[in-house]
Amino acid sequence: MKITYAFRHMDSNDHVRDHAAAKLERLERFEDREMMVEIVFTEEKYLTTAEFKVSGAHGSFVLSETREDVKEAIDVAVDKLDQMLSRDKDKRKHHKGHQSITPHDG
Repeated sequence: MKITYAFRHMDSNDHVRDHAAAKLERLERFEDREMMVEIVFTEEKYLTTAEFKVSGAHGSFVLSETREDVKEAIDVAVDKLDQMLSRDKDKRKHHKGHQSITPHDG
């Protein structure tokens, strides 16, 4: 997984980067190929917005979450991304039983 970070109106913070990378590790189970994640952190007054753009082999997803605490915004956004990617993977899944299994001659 390739992760790029951008910080707008706030200083770059290694703790925030490490926290986001640790939370995003659980999303790797949804893609068998490499995913690209762009994270943009924006601070306005007392609110922090974390915007995630996830691109993979099966599509792109964009999610934004605004909270007072940047770590809380990351946690909530990754939870929502987890649900979105899970739903997408479920749509791609074959639900018709064992049709992919070839019958044995005999």
